[in-house]
This record gives sequence, structure tokens and C-alpha cells, in this order.
Amino acid sequence: MSSDTTARKYAEALFGIGRDRGKLGVFQANAEDFLHILEGSRDLMTSLSHPNIRKAQRKAILEGVLAQCRYDTDFGNFLRLVVERGRIAHYPKMVSSFTGLRDEADGRLRGTVYSATPLSPAQRERLRVRAQEKLGREVVIEERIDPSLIGGLSLEIDGRVYDGSVRRYLERLRLAMGGK
Repeated sequence: MSSDTTARKYAEALFGIGRDRGKLGVFQANAEDFLHILEGSRDLMTSLSHPNIRKAQRKAILEGVLAQCRYDTDFGNFLRLVVERGRIAHYPKMVSSFTGLRDEADGRLRGTVYSATPLSPAQRERLRVRAQEKLGREVVIEERIDPSLIGGLSLEIDGRVYDGSVRRYLERLRLAMGGK
């Protein structure tokens, strides 16, 4: 079974439990928090996933983390299952899949705006509102800096690219002038 398939199955299970128990928001917050912990501690990820570390030791390590974090009981049980089954390496993709399932259920789209320089909060909000008006759905925008754009911005949402960058403008101008 591929990594993506494994992650998706676990995410679907977590989503189903969260939906049935009205805990989707809690699970999302817990999942993202635990992901940040894993990303911040290479040793923890290694301890929870290395095959030479006994299962009992991995469980004890996870219990120590859970005692500090005070996650929802159902979410803690989910993490216990993931560690017990040796699937913690798939956890980042599980969180991504879970987020996708929530977005789909809530009718939300996620996009990425690329700009040469950081956008102000007001610019980011105007862009988000315009995207929502155009697409008729809630839009969450992540910002990435791409100095190669020279100026302007490029927005990617739901597989579509809206390119208003200076780089693209210059490219179109070059083509219009017969350039290659």
C-alpha cells in the first residue's frame, strides 16, 4: 500500500470519528500541534518510528508526549494506534489528508499566492475576499515569496493559476513582439 493510500485511510478514519463526535475542530488543532512537535524534534520522530526501538518503548515515549499535551482522548487513542501500527512516518500526510477532507466537507478551498515581496495584511485580505467572490466559496490563502516574479503576484487555487506577475506580463510582451 502506498504512503498516500495509507495516510488517506487513517485520515478518513480520524475524520469519521471526528465528524460523528463533533470534534473535527479539536482534532484539527491537535493534529497540527502534534505535527509541529514532530517537525521540531527529529529525535522524537526517530524514537517513534525506528524499527530497532521496541514497541513498548515507543508507546512509553508517546505517552510522555501525550501527558504534556493533554490532547482530546479520542485523538490520543488515534496517535496510539498510529504508533502501535508503525505508521508514524505517514503522519504528515495523514494531517494533510485530514485537512483536505475537512476543507471538502466545509466547501473550503485552499490556495497559494506567490509574490515578489510580502503582502500587507490588507492586501492579503483583499485578495482572499476577491477570490471568494469569484469562486463562491471560502478561500484560505497561504503566502509564498518568489523574487523571480519581479512584481505583481500569481495565485493558485484548486488547480487554476491566476497570473498577474510582471514576469508573466513581460513574457506575453516578448511573445507579442515575435520573440522566442
